[in-house]
Amino acid sequence: MRNKAEVLMHPVRMKILQALMHNTDEGLSTLEMISVIKDVPQATLYRHIQILVDESIIKIVKERKVRSVTEKFYALNEDAAKISKEDWSILTKKQKLNYISYYQLALLSQYQNYLNLCEENEHIVDSATFSLLDLSLTKEQFNHFQNDLNDLLTKYYNMSDSSNATELKTIAVNIIPKS
Repeated sequence: MRNKAEVLMHPVRMKILQALMHNTDEGLSTLEMISVIKDVPQATLYRHIQILVDESIIKIVKERKVRSVTEKFYALNEDAAKISKEDWSILTKKQKLNYISYYQLALLSQYQNYLNLCEENEHIVDSATFSLLDLSLTKEQFNHFQNDLNDLLTKYYNMSDSSNATELKTIAVNIIPKS
């Protein structure tokens, strides 16, 4: 078994996980993922999907017979896709920087796709927002802040659905202690 952070931090696997995060209800077939992740060759995508299945980070949620082939649909195994404190603590400085770099690149890619969409559809108004602030908190206040933030994100994540009445938003939070 590999270190989970190392499995998750690969750029192709991050793209797969991102695609599955946006399609939680029915999952995605490999062919559907290929249409979403256009810059990854099919054989490479298959290989990385298998790694994620082997590590139980994604799961097969249904199978459908198409002629003589069984088409598999994959979904994110949300609990397994999280990096534990233990997994994070054993990473080297370089591995942590690589993971954060891939994370930031994934955000940049999403924002670039969003700007392209705004450009293609004149009726879409750019409503992205960015914030950066320093908070001066005691350890206890910071723990409360983190718990409150996690509760808030979890609350809204659990109430989201993929119906046509809702719009997908990406919320990214980075917390960098100064000491």
